[in-house]
Formats: sequence, structure tokens, C-alpha cells
Amino acid sequence: MSIKLVKEATVGPPIHRNGISIFPLVYGGKRPSGAALADDSLLVSELDTGASVPELQVHNPGLTDLLIPAGRVLEGGRQTRTVNVSILVPAGATIIIPVSCVEAGRWSGGSTFRDSKRMASRSMRMSKGRSVKSNIEHYGTKNSDQREVWDAISEELTTRHLSSPSSLYLDAAGSIENDQELSDLVTNLLGTGPAEGQTGIVVAYGDKIAGLELFTNPDDLRASWEALVNSIVFDSPSTESGENSIIDVAAIEAFLVDIADQEGTIAKGTGLGSEFHVANERYVAHALVDDSGSLLHAYAFAAI
Repeated sequence: MSIKLVKEATVGPPIHRNGISIFPLVYGGKRPSGAALADDSLLVSELDTGASVPELQVHNPGLTDLLIPAGRVLEGGRQTRTVNVSILVPAGATIIIPVSCVEAGRWSGGSTFRDSKRMASRSMRMSKGRSVKSNIEHYGTKNSDQREVWDAISEELTTRHLSSPSSLYLDAAGSIENDQELSDLVTNLLGTGPAEGQTGIVVAYGDKIAGLELFTNPDDLRASWEALVNSIVFDSPSTESGENSIIDVAAIEAFLVDIADQEGTIAKGTGLGSEFHVANERYVAHALVDDSGSLLHAYAFAAI
């Protein structure tokens, strides 16, 4: 089923702010009993056998399976990384996960990582999703094209007239804190949502639907809200004022059906469950389902 499950989400009335529309999604699926979004209890480090750019080691010391959503940025180690695919880490397990470097100019420091409360940018996640799908099909790996990721970061820095000694993506993502209008917008959106029972979002910029992020539990979205809001504002092509949008609920529902109809590649999960990958001229999408076929996390981006 995988990505097809997104069309079962219910769409609610949107929040409109500065040319951005955020439509709430409510998905009634179930996740594995007790499974939770990964927090600081998940121990993330460089490999015990020696640091490797496209891999990190995670240890789940608890009794609960932990979900790491694709796109999460992990700060620290010898260089900051972002997670390539969504992963359900079994309780008590230590596994190696596929990641991409988002800090080209550093290879030093400690071994441990923390959640940066940021997601990789839309352009980076789209580029990464395309190369991961290709590498699964051709080589059986979940590596990204690292050069393309670095190029995407360079573009983010250049277009914002920023410099970063280590070409760190977080230096670009954090720049919105220095812009009063953008900072105020983030604060407003953090205080606005998510709504009771909400498990996902669809984002539109003006009259263009940009993408979706969907969980199956309101707690997962709530824990991810700060990172998602920062990404929404960071990725916005404009902050022009405007409370109205020509995008309506019917258009969002059609978008979900279209995403669900996309053909893709199935792969065994890095931890538990199975992955589904889409990459074509219209969409990049990814979903993780558990061993029973229940949706855990999905994202999709439209080419706009």
C-alpha cells in the first residue's frame, strides 16, 4: 500500500500567512503499539569502526521502537548529516543508517550527535530523494549523490548572500532568525498549530502546491512542528502579504490522489518495515510502512 495511503488523509481548512498556505491533514491509520518519534533517548554516533560520511550508527536503548523521519538534520560528530530515508529503529537495537553530509568544510570534532530541530531544505530533499531511489535500483544502496547535496547547500547560501566557513546548511537555515519578518512569521506559526488530532500538512506557496508531510499520530507531528515550520518559512519563495489563496481543499484532495497514484520502487526498511520511493519529473516522494503495512511517515514534493 505505502504511498497510496496518503489519499486516505482528511484535509482541513488552511492557515494563510504571508503567501504561505498550510492545510492540516488528519490520517486515521495506526502505528505499531508503543512506537514513538525518535527523541534524545536515541543515541546517534559515528561508526564504532571509524567515521564514514554516508553512514551513522544509532542505538535505541529503550523498550519502544523509535521512528526517525527522513530529512531530519543531526548536528555534531565529525560533520553534520541529514537522514536519507525514514527509519523505524527496533527497541534495544543498534543499526547503521544512510545519511548525507550537510557540512562540506568540516571533518573534525566528536562522535555524538543531537537533533538540530531542523529539516533539510526542500531542494535538498528532492535532490537526495532522486539519487537515493536511483542507487536503490542500480546498486542496492541508500546513498545520495553527495555532490548534488553540497551543490544544493551552496545554492541556499549564495542566494541568501551568506557565507559559512564549513559550508554548513544550518548556517543557511538559521539565517531566518536574523530576519525580523521571517522570525515573526515562524513565531506566529509555532503558536498557531498543529490543531487537535492533526497528523500532517500540505504546504502551498501562492497558487503552487509544494508538498506534504504525513505521520499517523498527532504526537509525531507535534514533536516535529518546530522543524517543519522553520523549513516551510525557509523554503518560501516570497514573504509577500496576502491572506487569500486560490488553492482550495478540493485542489489539495486532488493532489493527494495524484501522489497516491504514482508508481515507485519498494525497498526493505533500514530498520523495521518497508520503504516506497517515487522520483519522476513531477514528484519526489517517500513512505515508510511497518511490517503490517500501516503507514508510519510519508513526504512528497511537487516540482513547482
